Order: sequence, then C-alpha cells, then structure tokens
Amino acid sequence: MNIETAKYISNYYHRFFNDKENIAHRHINSLFKLDGEPESSPRYKIYKRKGWITTDKEALELIKNGETEFFINTANRILKEYENEIFLNNCPNCKKLARTPKARQCRHCGNKWFENGTD
Repeated sequence: MNIETAKYISNYYHRFFNDKENIAHRHINSLFKLDGEPESSPRYKIYKRKGWITTDKEALELIKNGETEFFINTANRILKEYENEIFLNNCPNCKKLARTPKARQCRHCGNKWFENGTD
C-alpha cells in the first residue's frame, strides 16, 4: 500500500482505529502542532497533561518507526478487517485515488464523473 492510500483510509475511516492507534495518532498530530517545541515549554506540558502527548508504551511502539509506517500498517489492518466498509474512490478514467470518498472529479487527470451533470 502506498502512503496516499494509507492517509486516505486514515483520514476517512479513522472510526476503525483501535484504542492504541487513536492514542498514537493523537500523539503524532500533537507533535506536529508543537513543531519541535521543547518538553519544558508550557504548551508541551499542557499537551502532555491533557493526554495528547502519550507515554503509553503500546501506542508509542506503533509509531517507533515513524508516521509513514504507522499509517501504512494501520490502513492495511483496517482494510483487511473492514474490507466491505471501505470505499476507495478511484477515478474511472485513470484509476488513481480521488481526494475524498465523495469526490467526483479527479485531481490527477481532471476527469469528471458527475451522476446527473448538475452537481
């Protein structure tokens, strides 16, 4: 699985994350928002106090090899377990993944597949 598909699944089907994946994902997002702030900064301490920065060993194990591997592994698990509930919206023309599950215009080739022409 490529990172584009993994991020698509993570963004639009995050309801299938398990508890540890949710903790790890929140941790990744929090570190991104903190943008390298030191652990001694007031903002970092707030994030940690609220549980957005985690010390959960199982969650941290999921992201030990970086966020790319986390997203790919998580998306593969979700796709395997919830295959019938995941809709990969591929362009009928170029077969590449659309931006969202409801998109009707391809960001890669520009193809439009509106159902009735009035969308």
